[in-house]
Amino acid sequence: MDSDTQVVEHKRIFLALWPDQATRQQLFELQKRLKHDPELNTVLHSARTVIPDNLHMTLHFIGSVSVEVVQALQLCLDSVQCKPFNMIVATTGCFPKPRVFWSSLKDTPPELNELEQQTAACVQHCMEDYRRIPYRPHITLFRKVKTLQQPEVLPEINWRVKSFALVESKTYPEGVQYRVLKQWPLS
Repeated sequence: MDSDTQVVEHKRIFLALWPDQATRQQLFELQKRLKHDPELNTVLHSARTVIPDNLHMTLHFIGSVSVEVVQALQLCLDSVQCKPFNMIVATTGCFPKPRVFWSSLKDTPPELNELEQQTAACVQHCMEDYRRIPYRPHITLFRKVKTLQQPEVLPEINWRVKSFALVESKTYPEGVQYRVLKQWPLS
């Protein structure tokens, strides 16, 4: 290798709402209930369950970026101002293309829209080529579902959102692991 050649370290990252332990436990209980639901047996029988430590709601998937972009993004995200808010997780559905079974919100709180917009502005500021897609808040519960099922109404899970997080995704032979790089409190 040429002495002038530098290896640029990259991280695969996303911004997310990271549930507290009580909310994470409720989401895990929901997964178990759905997995054993006789009406969903054909849908979820061979699906891959998202491990409890990886349950989250993505704000923005960013992808592989240099460490410099990660640092710039962290500085920009320091300026985000949003109040804590409540969300009610109460429905399920599927995305056909990635074959993902998810849970979502009864109603989208205005604070979530505001947080998504402010964080999007930071991502766009730090990455000229960032392609923002329409936001569809959801929590992936299962991957690689065989068939699609109509959304189901569930017992409600109340999630008090007090922060958002920058998360790194790493793939290992045993599966994907997420690691929170930094969290910002909402105030």
